[in-house]
Amino acid sequence: MKNFIKENLVLVIGLTLPLLLIVLFFVATVIPKLMGTPPQYEMLFTTNHYDYQNPADYLLEFAVKNQQLTIKVRKNESKDKNYTSKKLMAYDGKTETVREIVVDIAKTTEATTGNAVVLEETKNMAIDTSSISPDGYSLDGPSYGGSGLVGGFFGGGYRNSGFRLKKGGVGYQVPNTQQNTYYNQMQFIGWVIKK
Repeated sequence: MKNFIKENLVLVIGLTLPLLLIVLFFVATVIPKLMGTPPQYEMLFTTNHYDYQNPADYLLEFAVKNQQLTIKVRKNESKDKNYTSKKLMAYDGKTETVREIVVDIAKTTEATTGNAVVLEETKNMAIDTSSISPDGYSLDGPSYGGSGLVGGFFGGGYRNSGFRLKKGGVGYQVPNTQQNTYYNQMQFIGWVIKK
């Protein structure tokens, strides 16, 4: 065996080096996520939903005032009807899931007068609009990529058009749970610091 390794040193290095690099890249990408703390705060955002058959009845406008999520609702009365509606979403980094917060327009009748009102579904939440969450995560995207040292030299690497929460070398992908929702048009609202 020693003679084979001596006689074929270049071959042995050529076969073991790629395996060693795979193990190193795996350790460098997976271990920090396993050892780190996932995002502790839910992130609120809106995304656009396009329905080419049914125009939206109401156009929603979200804003945060005094750590409360407010909404303005206006009737979609334009002659060029808008077929895009906003959906309010929440991303939980601990479970790596996205859920929709359904807005009941009937409960926001005061908002249809053009006044901003506190959204009933989020009235118990305190929202921080800072770009960095209290635990150090920030929203990254939509077109981040990575190639590493070797991939950069040879044109390799990856591109991703989704969003993720990032802190240092750790990233949590915001999943796209609805195929007809355009996550590239995602609009950050804030971090839920109190429920």
